[in-house]
Amino acid sequence: MRYSLSLLLCLTVIGSLVARADAAEINTAFAVIKYTDEAQLKTFNKKVGSSGFGFGFGRKNTGTPEATARKQVNQLIGRVQEILDMRPKKLRFTITILDTPQQVQAVYQQRYGRKVDFIAFYSPGDETVYFSLKKLRRTVFAHEIAHAVIDRYFEKAPPTKIHELLAQYVEKQL
Repeated sequence: MRYSLSLLLCLTVIGSLVARADAAEINTAFAVIKYTDEAQLKTFNKKVGSSGFGFGFGRKNTGTPEATARKQVNQLIGRVQEILDMRPKKLRFTITILDTPQQVQAVYQQRYGRKVDFIAFYSPGDETVYFSLKKLRRTVFAHEIAHAVIDRYFEKAPPTKIHELLAQYVEKQL
């Protein structure tokens, strides 16, 4: 009984973390970005695009935070596809912004039943990239996008080690 209550409480907390991230959505050419509020989105934009990737991002973002996020995510996904030379025909996945690594880890534990110390991960089962805004770096974000691209490119997924090597290759090429 005590174990069941603890499990129920844990699942409720995890559900609310994911639900919070579902508060707002932005559709891009390749993904749906789920985030909590405009402040979270502005931080995301600053961390993903403020210093540029060398292919069209600048220090000055124009337009709304939503338009900026859409542009930056589309460009980054395009760059990841270019680096991998993989352009899946029906690339579509979700990007869920969580505030802390602990939230990312709680989602991972709920999905896979394992405790980890990840700050980001791609879940092929629900085709979603989860990451901690607090620890976000462009290279980490691109790494996780690479997993989504690789997952959608192959009919049968390559071995985990190959998947990881390709995602690490993307990180190093940015």
